[in-house]
Amino acid sequence: MQLTLEGKTIDQVAIDRIREWEPPEGYYLGFSGGVDSVVTEHLAKRSDVKYEAHYNVSPIDPPDIWAFIKQHYPHVVWDIHAKGFWRRFMSEGPPMRTSRWCCSLIKEAGGEGRVKLLGMRRQESTRRSHYQVHEMYCPLEHTEWVLPIVDWSRSAVWQYVREWNLPYCSLYNEGYQRLGCVLCPFESPQTTQRNIKRYPKIAHNWRTAMDRYFQLRIERGTPLPFASSQEFWEWWISRK
Repeated sequence: MQLTLEGKTIDQVAIDRIREWEPPEGYYLGFSGGVDSVVTEHLAKRSDVKYEAHYNVSPIDPPDIWAFIKQHYPHVVWDIHAKGFWRRFMSEGPPMRTSRWCCSLIKEAGGEGRVKLLGMRRQESTRRSHYQVHEMYCPLEHTEWVLPIVDWSRSAVWQYVREWNLPYCSLYNEGYQRLGCVLCPFESPQTTQRNIKRYPKIAHNWRTAMDRYFQLRIERGTPLPFASSQEFWEWWISRK
């Protein structure tokens, strides 16, 4: 692994960070099944700190992630916070890049009042580019984040995976750069079309919800500016 200015490898620095912020009750480690969480979980194990890993079950995650976690990480706890996802859709409408209500319901739920150990990195998005190693995520609920690999590059993550021979979801071998919800509004139009074909059942659930929401807006007297639910659907998956 690459060295820092202090002469330590970046994984040694990450381990120091994990040890520094360890709470007495242990960490709540968020495990998504993506390669960043795989690395973070391995670093926590090497740090010899107390933690329990949790996966927030998503109705729109690729089944490949479920299979991967079951096979390689049977100790991970499966938490269900998104039972009301499709009902929430009827009140909020489809998730948009400017309105991602789905993330708080699916990805960020759980661990309230805990110190959460997470694999988020600055390089992933503009939103995350300002994150620090330690974040007070929700001061009112005393929820904190510790992000030990926040300053790692994608290549550093994969170098660590190779050096430690860690298992990872096979979707990466098929060209997927990041794993997450199927038809996430942050997908490119190309990835969206690919996922519609690859995961027809999930795509069908999205489309059914779009049809129902379109009709519901008419019944409420607040119709959408589209001639049909088909036009609404095509606009949404175009990612405009």
